[in-house]
Amino acid sequence: MAVRYSGIVKSWNGSKGYGFLSSQQINGDIMFLRSHLPTDAKEVRGKFLEGKTVNFDLTTGPDGRAQGANIQITAAEGDFVAGEVKTYSERHGYGFISSSSLMSEVRFNRSDLDALTPGIDLRGELVICKVNQMPDGKLRAEKIMFQSSKIANRLKAGGLMGFGKGFGEGYGNNDYGMDGKGFGKGGFGKGGFGDGGQDEGQGAQGVVISYVSGKGYGFLKCGKSPSDVYFKSPDVYQPGMIVGFTLKINKDGKPSAINLQPGISSGQTYTGTVKTFLENKGYGFISIPGQPSDVYFNKDLAPAALQNSSLQGKSVRFTVQVTADGKARAEQGAQFY
Repeated sequence: MAVRYSGIVKSWNGSKGYGFLSSQQINGDIMFLRSHLPTDAKEVRGKFLEGKTVNFDLTTGPDGRAQGANIQITAAEGDFVAGEVKTYSERHGYGFISSSSLMSEVRFNRSDLDALTPGIDLRGELVICKVNQMPDGKLRAEKIMFQSSKIANRLKAGGLMGFGKGFGEGYGNNDYGMDGKGFGKGGFGKGGFGDGGQDEGQGAQGVVISYVSGKGYGFLKCGKSPSDVYFKSPDVYQPGMIVGFTLKINKDGKPSAINLQPGISSGQTYTGTVKTFLENKGYGFISIPGQPSDVYFNKDLAPAALQNSSLQGKSVRFTVQVTADGKARAEQGAQFY
């Protein structure tokens, strides 16, 4: 039986169609081509692949050097996955996405997408989405994006699509990593953050995944971005460090971090103010002085007498738990006053 290897995507140039893998099982970097990717991931762009864990075969290229082949992208909980629309009913308003990273198909609703050209057939279109498991065990897609602007522009009613609702409303209303705001209905396509205005940046928090000390740049993993976030700094950052920063979108659509500072750490106790609280949804966000990113909390943290009232503006002392991608969440035992 052929040996399968595991590794990390070190770099990926979507426009040129090649990249490099690193593996503890093999000395040196291993090149791979677009043709070695799963068919449902052949149009991914930017930093989507970089940092992903993959399994692969080893083959020999025309130049005699080792190349990765038959690449399978693994999916960790909360990751964005690449997939292909298998079925879609415009009349019924839903469809299903298959992904080589998942064991079963994922349902999506028409409302998860921006306005499409009427009568368009989505079958076979390549997408990126975040997947949630429902109580009945079935998979449900959210934050759906087409893998390239070329695909989006072809399908979107009225022209440029950007990243659509998946990266607009979804991050604001459903994901605590977005500080309850979102990037706006236009996504990154029409003017960046908000409803098509200037990209002023958003407070964020993430985890350093790499830093090249000789060149002074690195990448962060952040729950607010489907791809790794570039940063440049003369200060040395070690992988695993939690940092707060301002998340901005460059003119080429890629995310970058500026104004880096030490972030909110797990196990630490902070005092802050309830910035927003959505009574109908049962959660809100706490701002901490001097920190660019807010902290998610569930209403169950509040005393029963306060759970059905407006908590906005109340002071709160709490302990934080930070997820693998840097999102901060208040733990049980918070004190509101």
